[in-house]
Amino acid sequence: MANQSHAEQFDKLYGRLWTAFFKADAEDLTQHERQLLHHIGSEKGIPLGVVARHLGIPKSSASEQVKSLERRGFLTRRRDPTDERRLSIVLSEAGVARVTRDSVLDLAPLAAALKKISAEDRRALLLGLERLAAAAPASNR
Repeated sequence: MANQSHAEQFDKLYGRLWTAFFKADAEDLTQHERQLLHHIGSEKGIPLGVVARHLGIPKSSASEQVKSLERRGFLTRRRDPTDERRLSIVLSEAGVARVTRDSVLDLAPLAAALKKISAEDRRALLLGLERLAAAAPASNR
């Protein structure tokens, strides 16, 4: 890792962490559907193109996932108030409740791994991630 930039090192570590701690499909939601719900997150909603880019899938596939989630009551589509030509995808009450009680990560193995490092390292890790999140662009949309 010595010849890699910090961004490249982070990218490799992020990939390893994601693989180790991502939550597999649930009975009612696939991993992609869970990620989609968590990505929507806000009450103002997001356009379909953003969802597709975030998940790394074609718009047509994202559209099918959105339709399925809408049929099951997790989200709704509505006209963007700032641009009537665009549809925004917005979490429903059921979607908000699911995101609130759910995580895209499997928290039990993550908690177990965190316990294996010292309290000082845990604090430094969390502080570093907090600072990185604060330094990140407000939106990657």
